[in-house]
Amino acid sequence: MSDASLKQSAQTRATEFNRGFSLNELAYQLGHIHFGDHSQEEDVSILGICDDSRFARAGYALLCLPRSKEQASAYASAAEAKGAVAIIAVGVEVQTNLPLLQLDSMLQAGQLLRRMFHTEGAGSHYYGVTGTDGKTSVTWMLREALTRLQDKPVWSCGTLGWMRDNDDIRDIGNTTPSLLTMHAMLASACLADVHAVACEISSHGIAQERIAGLDFNTAIWTNMGHDHLQDHGGYAPYLATKASFIQQTASHGGNVVANADHKDIREYAPEQTCWYGHGLFRDDVDLAWEQELPGLLRLKSRDEEIVIEDIPLGDFHAENVACVALTLMVSMAIPLTELPLLLRNISAPPGRMQELDASLGQVYIDYAHTPEALESCLKATRKLARKRLIVLFGCGGERDREKRPKMGEIAVNLADMVWITSDNPRGEVPAVIASEIEAGMRQAGAHQAYKAEVHLQLDRELAIAESIAAIQDGDVLIIAGKGHEAYMDVGGQRLPWSDASMADKYLHQKHEAYAT
Repeated sequence: MSDASLKQSAQTRATEFNRGFSLNELAYQLGHIHFGDHSQEEDVSILGICDDSRFARAGYALLCLPRSKEQASAYASAAEAKGAVAIIAVGVEVQTNLPLLQLDSMLQAGQLLRRMFHTEGAGSHYYGVTGTDGKTSVTWMLREALTRLQDKPVWSCGTLGWMRDNDDIRDIGNTTPSLLTMHAMLASACLADVHAVACEISSHGIAQERIAGLDFNTAIWTNMGHDHLQDHGGYAPYLATKASFIQQTASHGGNVVANADHKDIREYAPEQTCWYGHGLFRDDVDLAWEQELPGLLRLKSRDEEIVIEDIPLGDFHAENVACVALTLMVSMAIPLTELPLLLRNISAPPGRMQELDASLGQVYIDYAHTPEALESCLKATRKLARKRLIVLFGCGGERDREKRPKMGEIAVNLADMVWITSDNPRGEVPAVIASEIEAGMRQAGAHQAYKAEVHLQLDRELAIAESIAAIQDGDVLIIAGKGHEAYMDVGGQRLPWSDASMADKYLHQKHEAYAT
């Protein structure tokens, strides 16, 4: 899919209005207006809005956001050629002959979009889920639990897309989509009488103010780890970015639910935070959790205790379910004793400990692509392995390089066999990425008594084929890093790819070989 068609699929169809908006009226309410060669009496009616000049139409306004920078004037000219009647610029200078509404901040832009889409008095409950790992799983499980609770529909958006239900998933391009797409999506939710919307809130989404003008009723902070540090200037500003969303939600009276087992979250979360944490015998949390057996979760709040059965495998999923449980208690006033009905047999999203049909051993696809996620995944699956634990993984190119040796060290210390391979190399050389992973493994081997058998196979298909050929009865194989992703990013091109499909292919071949 081309960048243009991907962008178009990310834009919802709620960007046209049933009635026109007076540019003068909007200017009076929200900002400062400059008319260029036009006089103020030459007011225009805005019939729709877009944030990409390629999708401008007659009667549209083009929304120029801060990231357009020096290209803003060129975008304005392109939109004018397609029939646009006005430009709305946010913190950027635009040279244009069209009427120009100049806004000072993304917050003003968000307020303008709420007026345009008539969502200022919306009744939907907005949940925002942030954290390094767990956002997708918590959002998925929360949507499923809220759907069980209410007759009205519940939507979610994030890494998997904009989800109306399990069979209606639409690509939105980014974990947290653009400001316009966010507001248009929530406008669609209002029209459809959606009870609640659960949104993944990424660090990029916060930093670029893609959620400006949206007051979330409940904010959730799952954990903190190492990811995207190169985009934020290090761990400290990355942490501060996450914290700013949580603190902003609390400042306007929203609920906050957070993981008590991360000291950085403890330090930055506001006073009114409600906490969940691992270990039943503690008094510093509102909800304590313990997974005594795979698939069985015990929750305790004050003197009450319940058991939830048939949850997805893995301690990290137990933690995710506990997070959802406390969120329901806090945001919907659900008693602890009613949670088993809502959370029993809750599902995990695709690519999160997704089990494949394997005749020998067990094979799982998992999205783990950070040191913390890989460690949690391997510790959880070690409990399932009667014999060897095997892991296949790589690290993405043009992303946080600090995590590469850390992931190598974790893999070699927690698994019995390791395959290092490619994972979205982008513009980097896969062999260089692999060498940085191996550096952590050598460091680990120097002072650890336990060291795994390591294989280097940069062709991901061959690595999957080799690791599947190696598994025996009682082994567990984790194919980590890409999860649900349907592409491999190589040299700036997204090539079709699926870990699950590729693994199924070689599992099928192995099964046929044993059958004969």
